[in-house]
Amino acid sequence: MDSETRLEDFLAVVASDPALELEWIDLLSQLEYVGCRKIVKGVGFEAVSLEVIRHVAEEASHALLLKSVAEASGLPPRSWREGRFSAAGWRYFQGLDRGLCALLGDPGLHYPAVSWAVEERVLRLYAACLRVTRNESLKRVLRTILAQEERHGASFGAASFPEGFRDAARGLEGALWREFIDEIAHDVKRGSLFSRNAR
Repeated sequence: MDSETRLEDFLAVVASDPALELEWIDLLSQLEYVGCRKIVKGVGFEAVSLEVIRHVAEEASHALLLKSVAEASGLPPRSWREGRFSAAGWRYFQGLDRGLCALLGDPGLHYPAVSWAVEERVLRLYAACLRVTRNESLKRVLRTILAQEERHGASFGAASFPEGFRDAARGLEGALWREFIDEIAHDVKRGSLFSRNAR
């Protein structure tokens, strides 16, 4: 089974349970916020441009839009720390950030490199979420976000990285992503077993 089919199967399970999907939407909001935070922390004051500010604003907007959908759909207001999948999300992004930065000697490439890898993942992920979700509010938000992420992806896709970096980065991100999804899938499966046993 290829990774895209596996992802859609996983997302179909998530989308079939409204409470579980709210946890997933909240996690996506958290990851968007972490991406925003990475930009702010990773780009020195002297290097901030209009495009960097726009990127920060749009990533923050994505976090807001997704969090708003989750709470409007029934998730109680809470911090991301309380999210069911929060720890897995932090581990994925932290591992990606540290791993990609370790592959590069030039700190000036850290922001575009991490952004490029994240955009590659996000474009596939959000398109798959859009295909499987039944939450109409989420669909509207994902269409808005995808239009902006496509522009980000094209911008960072044109960045110049050392030879071999993109292949190494895809390998690293793919491995971390599989661990991330496997951890969440295991948690979901475990939770459903507990639910059945409790009946």
